Amino acid sequence: GPGAGACVVLTADTVGRGRAGGVDLDGALAALYGRGVRSLMLEGGPRLAGAFLDAGLVDRVRAYLAPALLGQGTAAVVTASTGASMDAIARLEVDDVARVGPDLRVDLLPRR
Repeated sequence: GPGAGACVVLTADTVGRGRAGGVDLDGALAALYGRGVRSLMLEGGPRLAGAFLDAGLVDRVRAYLAPALLGQGTAAVVTASTGASMDAIARLEVDDVARVGPDLRVDLLPRR
């Protein structure tokens, strides 16, 4: 199976379509498991993160916080089906915090 650093591309055409016409996430994970993948790092935008969070397929969120601000205006971090109000936000539990050079690494666990 793939080793560390392997890149496997799965599309809706290869694993099927899920809700909303995108990639069937359960099918994609089953295909990866069949190839020996036991750990997966998601790297993408708010739609990808939100889809996996909404489907309950996230075990851990690892976020890096740099002591810097870039850009202007409001930027979306995660587009999940949770609402925009404080009552409807996706809550995570802090599992670990570590300093990595000048940055912070924060490990978060989804509340189930």
